[in-house]
Amino acid sequence: MTLESFEVSKSELYGDLLNKYKKGGKLKVGVYTSAYFEYYRMYPKTLENFVKKDVNVVIENLGRILSTEAEIIWPGIITTMDDADGAGRLFKKENIDLLIFVLFTYTIDVMSIQCLRYIENTPLLIFLRQSHRDIEFGSDYEQTLRNSSMIGIAQLTGTFRKMGIFKRFEVVVGTDNEKDSYEHIKKFFNALKTFLYLRELTIGIVGHVFRGMYDHEFDRTSITGTIGPQIIDIQISHLLNIWEKITDDEVRKFVKKVSWVREYKFQDVSENDFFKECKFTIAYRKLLQKFRLDAACYLGQHFVEVKTGCTGYLSNVFFAKEKKYMTNTEGDINGLIMMCIMNKLTGQTPLFGEWGEFGIKENAMQIMMHGYADLDYAKSPDYIKITSTPENWGYTGAGFSIEFTTKPGIVTIGHFIEDKEEGWRMLITKGEALEVKKSIPCEDVTLVLKTELPIKEFIKRILLRGFDHHAIICYGDVTKELSYIADFMNIKKDYI
Repeated sequence: MTLESFEVSKSELYGDLLNKYKKGGKLKVGVYTSAYFEYYRMYPKTLENFVKKDVNVVIENLGRILSTEAEIIWPGIITTMDDADGAGRLFKKENIDLLIFVLFTYTIDVMSIQCLRYIENTPLLIFLRQSHRDIEFGSDYEQTLRNSSMIGIAQLTGTFRKMGIFKRFEVVVGTDNEKDSYEHIKKFFNALKTFLYLRELTIGIVGHVFRGMYDHEFDRTSITGTIGPQIIDIQISHLLNIWEKITDDEVRKFVKKVSWVREYKFQDVSENDFFKECKFTIAYRKLLQKFRLDAACYLGQHFVEVKTGCTGYLSNVFFAKEKKYMTNTEGDINGLIMMCIMNKLTGQTPLFGEWGEFGIKENAMQIMMHGYADLDYAKSPDYIKITSTPENWGYTGAGFSIEFTTKPGIVTIGHFIEDKEEGWRMLITKGEALEVKKSIPCEDVTLVLKTELPIKEFIKRILLRGFDHHAIICYGDVTKELSYIADFMNIKKDYI
């Protein structure tokens, strides 16, 4: 069979898209656990048993937090140079994605380096642990050896500096059974998993960036080289060809499938408006599946509305509800990538908003969501309305928009900018979505964001740092994970 490009192929096998590649899968996590053979000799009756007990606690706790998402590669307790060399060779052979490095007594760094030399480009997390949380003033020297890893770790990290290796690594400090320590490890793991996931993504753009929105313009090569995903242009004709072939019978069946939309009050939206939105949603989903896209955006204004007579917003609500495909509009690829990141970290479909008006009294800003969002963000179903669309760029009828103000809670806000002088930077900030007694009646989804800074200072910093006019928002605090991901990308972080 002769393969053709996805742009012209009449089959669904392409020469320039992956056809059989399986994405995802468990990460391989190497765990290095070490003690010093000399100390075993000095305390032959007891110290080795203490170490084995402590190691088992750590291995069990790591298994508990990682086992469903990771394959743990553990070569046992390392006590000699031969053990260390064997562990390094094993980690290299298994091509581990992450090494968790743990000492259980002081260990000479020459032994540690013997292992690490095989995996110098592997992300490294050092767990500086001890068996108990407080100083035991009545303990003997053997017990101080049991908790002497600080000496070995300080020696090793100093060696890193002198050798110029492992220039970036993470350190977690805690005790063998401390919950916070393992939560810290899990955040680092989740960030790495998300960073690697980005490098498997294929993102499509249908149409182009909204004309005049220079802050959305992007460099495909730079995005793939630094951030990870591949960006491909999907010709408008591909979507239209699919859309034109959708039958009324297909649409009627889909209308029944999305009967959950009927749970909400329709205001000024006709059955014909709803029918057109369903037809576009079917076509859009087929496009995503045909070209094996993980995320996509289209130019809603002008293109979708003029060509299809609808807004396309139902499609974004539909995908938001599924939480599988991330979609947005206006050509905001950088924002779409941040949506993919937050989706991977939280399981949510992040909000795709833009900065709005501010309020001094509330120390907050009203953020608008382009007329669509995951309905799970509403405080209750009673808050949600299906309304006409206030901005008409070419649709016929009333359009289709979602109206509600989101529920209260801690939120994380993020985005990217490729700065001419400073290179790539990531926006990382946290705030609070305020509770609003009644949804703002503006035919759009809104969130009232209370910032940690005084609101005018917050706005000033956003503008001075040049961040996009869009804000990508998820519930919960994932600022630590975003920070790690920026480090993996080797880009700068802006905390505002």
